[in-house]
Amino acid sequence: MKAVKEKTKDSYALPGKPMTQAEFEAHIKEAEKGPFVTLEEGNREFEEWKKTRKK
Repeated sequence: MKAVKEKTKDSYALPGKPMTQAEFEAHIKEAEKGPFVTLEEGNREFEEWKKTRKK
């Protein structure tokens, strides 16, 4: 039978790069400050990006 690993309180990031709850919340708050675009702008930029892709 396999041993079950206990979940730690600091596993909020990618495997091998654990962080605490406070660090996790700080990263979320930092991301919320970032620049945002409207849905229409995002869709337009996406369509422009698709046109420039190699086929």
